[in-house]
Amino acid sequence: MAQCNHLFIEFNNKIKLKSEKKKSLRKSRNALRTKIQSYFDNTLEVSNPKFWGQGSYMMNTTIEPIEGEYDIDDGIYLVHLSSKKEEEWPATSTVHNWILKAVDGHTSTPPVNKNTCIRIIYKNDYHIDFPIYIKGDDADHPKLAHKTKGWIDSDPKALTNWFNDEVTVKGDQLKRIVRYLKAWKDFKKGDDKFPSGMVFTILAANYFIEGYEDDDDAAFVAIAKEIYNNLNSSFSLTRPVFPDEELLADWSETAKTNFLSKLSTLVTNGQKALEKDKQSDASDIWIKIFGERFPKPNPPEEERVNKGYAFQTSTPAVIGNHGRSS
Repeated sequence: MAQCNHLFIEFNNKIKLKSEKKKSLRKSRNALRTKIQSYFDNTLEVSNPKFWGQGSYMMNTTIEPIEGEYDIDDGIYLVHLSSKKEEEWPATSTVHNWILKAVDGHTSTPPVNKNTCIRIIYKNDYHIDFPIYIKGDDADHPKLAHKTKGWIDSDPKALTNWFNDEVTVKGDQLKRIVRYLKAWKDFKKGDDKFPSGMVFTILAANYFIEGYEDDDDAAFVAIAKEIYNNLNSSFSLTRPVFPDEELLADWSETAKTNFLSKLSTLVTNGQKALEKDKQSDASDIWIKIFGERFPKPNPPEEERVNKGYAFQTSTPAVIGNHGRSS
């Protein structure tokens, strides 16, 4: 069987957020933080908020989009309200307006007042989302300022910490698997509904398969199969930390069926790639899965020793589970 792990590592290096871009994003984020702090200092005349990065940027699972914008999230924590009781907090529309006014004019595109955040758009490049939180002094978790629902339970720090703990146990391969899933979505999505990056992150961690540390191609297919089997059995996913909400509740039956069909095809085609004798033949299949960003091999081609973990069965394709599901 063709050994394609090094092609996956090359693909990972191509799609992951580059250090130069990360510096640029951090510079823009910090400039916005300074503007917001200045507004709280000079206009509101209250203590500066604190900031906490969240999402894929902090988990180091961001990928370069094929087209469109990078997305980074930076939580704003209103510490000057921490000592007040929730009934004394301002309306969520009020705190949204504070941030809108603080960042207005920073870019040529006006900021967007979304339900869960204020979005600042750097045209044709990236956007930064600022969700707004208050964590009461006696509270275990913060609450998010939702424009229409009011103050709702949310704790993005807990999710980041949970994922980092998962990586500590399972290794950096978990981060790469998340990037591969996102890259597959980026190439295949079109107008169809796919899970969010956060959902893919949780799925990859929940259904991680051990035993393929040096075989990202086999690991990717094995984990995709484990995800398929579980979602096909019960299309459900609970957030692993507070608030323990159901994350797939808003999916229609049609959307579920369409996504599961795509996931089954991914597993089947990935299985076929694993069984190819030549890297070039396997790479051709991976390119159909991920797009032209996936690399072609350079000769000479190495052969994978048959470890007995890849075998063909009826649809959907199956990866022999010689590791255990975590």
